[in-house]
Amino acid sequence: MDPLMQSRDDIRAGEAAELRGELAEAAQAYASALADAAPEVIGDARYHLGRVFWRQSKYDDAAREFESARSIALQHDLSELRARVENGLGAIHYSRGEYTQAKACYAVALELSGDLIQRGRVLLNLGAIANIEGEFESARVHYTRSRAMSQQAGYVIGEAMALHNLGMLSADEARWDDAEDAYRQCVQLLEQSGDRQMMAAVLVNRSELSCARERFDEAIAGCDLALSMFADLGDETGRGEALRWKGRALSAIGRRPEGERFLQDSVRIAKRMGVRLLEAESSLDLGLSCADRGDGTQAKRWLSRALELFESLGAQRDAEAVRVALSAWASRD
Repeated sequence: MDPLMQSRDDIRAGEAAELRGELAEAAQAYASALADAAPEVIGDARYHLGRVFWRQSKYDDAAREFESARSIALQHDLSELRARVENGLGAIHYSRGEYTQAKACYAVALELSGDLIQRGRVLLNLGAIANIEGEFESARVHYTRSRAMSQQAGYVIGEAMALHNLGMLSADEARWDDAEDAYRQCVQLLEQSGDRQMMAAVLVNRSELSCARERFDEAIAGCDLALSMFADLGDETGRGEALRWKGRALSAIGRRPEGERFLQDSVRIAKRMGVRLLEAESSLDLGLSCADRGDGTQAKRWLSRALELFESLGAQRDAEAVRVALSAWASRD
């Protein structure tokens, strides 16, 4: 077999393994492609290795691979490769709450790429930042355009991801029926694609919806399923998200000590992985739980930390909600 064809087969095999959630097998396949002499193949393999590390929340390792791929792309004028790499680097900045740097990477990716699938991915990521910053209409526009591009390209996973984010946006706006409908359509598409990591993420988001509708047992069961899947995938950030919602649901049904232990585990994971948004959200939930059981000292501690983090992230809507909670406690003193 032509060595170039073999290397590209290795990358295709890695992509299939990655989709199944078999990340160690995927990494091995991508590493095999590094033996190729063609720079475009080596750069592509480095990019895919970076993506595997990102999926495992190993952000330093992911950045190293992405930067190697970017160097190859710049040396050989591989614009589409560089667009994918910039999107990957933007995702790392996003995970760390570095939104200004993330948006700069996404802007470069949009400028360089003419590929519908890639442009859809970038718009999805820009929408996520707009969502966090409270710019809901901008987020909806980005998500809707991303979905349309994925549909045009026949990219099922991209459409599922756009629906997932539209569901989260609707939940943020308390449009519960719209959120449930988006998640339902998302799950139908994911059943076709077999993307286990994305399916686990949707289970967590549906648990958020269950909490909003006070179906707390349903939320806990969904989180347990997601935790099992994230553990198999080696996704620590995903585990942290699931632990947060399980802790919140347990606290809501009166099992506060147990719930707060899960929330503290979520904070620890967020700190270790450098995911400031997750740390802020879990700290807020801890503060509110402590407040509900009358522990003012711990409530103020966790709420103050949440406020510091939300302000640093530019999440003004969330920061204002924390200020209201802190003011309520200040008025009791």
